Amino acid sequence: MIPQLIDNRRFWLMGQCPSSVQIQPLTNLLASPKMSWTRPESIPFPSVWHRFQAKAPDSDAEVSYLVQDLPEDRYEDGVAFMSRFFPHDEQMNQVLGLASDSVAMKGVVQLWREMLKLKLSVVCFREGSPEIVGLNVLGVASKEDRDDEKFASAIFQTIFDTIGYVSQQANVFQRYGVDRYLNAMGLSVDPTFRGRGIATEILKARVPLCRAVGLRLTSTCFTGAGSQKAAARAGFQEDFSITYGELRAVNERFVFPGIEQKPCKYMSLKVD
Repeated sequence: MIPQLIDNRRFWLMGQCPSSVQIQPLTNLLASPKMSWTRPESIPFPSVWHRFQAKAPDSDAEVSYLVQDLPEDRYEDGVAFMSRFFPHDEQMNQVLGLASDSVAMKGVVQLWREMLKLKLSVVCFREGSPEIVGLNVLGVASKEDRDDEKFASAIFQTIFDTIGYVSQQANVFQRYGVDRYLNAMGLSVDPTFRGRGIATEILKARVPLCRAVGLRLTSTCFTGAGSQKAAARAGFQEDFSITYGELRAVNERFVFPGIEQKPCKYMSLKVD
């Protein structure tokens, strides 16, 4: 077994995949949990950030939904929810087989658990129901962050480095003149509730959340057509786009079979 060291802020999984192209140190990629940002104590937790109407899961009847902070006593439920859907549904995860890599999954779960402690992640419920409809794991990227973590899983390292490259090319700190922004590591909706615009509504909740905690921008790497469309409907603008085939020319490890013609996009939404 490859040695692993874990503390309360970050973890290192020793090992690195060979690369023909040198990438700058990974910065501001996935809202690293070691960041110094903390939620203002003046903001009630949990808070409801957005309410909307959408179709019920079993009929065309309109029902009420809400998007709120994920409560602390539901953190493990949130991790279980993301583990059940995100590794199988997200495009890069699918083609690289993330769900079947137990080492990679341990790393992803650890990151989710650390990010949840920031008290920024939002969950969607039907009004009056405790069932998780959708979840977005959120964090804050800072201009001063330095993140050069290495992982034992080649799959997770490739995904992490790919998002890092796309993030660097988007250059949102300079583009928008901010020192920090709200970003994410995973958005999933229960398949029972898909096709109802839930992902778009979850993304819309970032606006009042950002306003409350004093952030003027939210930016994320959207890796598939579904999330890209949801982001556009929520008001996100494209900062950088590259096809998965073009990524192969950047780094020999960035190989995503079957989706070479599809784009990976970094998208942002300014918050007034």
